[in-house]
Amino acid sequence: MAEMNREELLKEIESVKQEHATLDARVEAFNQQVWMSPEDQVAQKECKKLKLKAKERLTALQEELAALDKA
Repeated sequence: MAEMNREELLKEIESVKQEHATLDARVEAFNQQVWMSPEDQVAQKECKKLKLKAKERLTALQEELAALDKA
């Protein structure tokens, strides 16, 4: 991955935070359902996977920003 400057990192972090929040809301909506079809169960599982990937990406970006700030 190409190195990003501080401003680009902050924009990317904000974007990933938004993505994570959206996925979190979708997972929560699935959790509120009394009954889920098999399709809903698959969609819920996919949302959870994407949410985890977003969280991992957010952590990596925050670490990169911290390293940039120390430099």
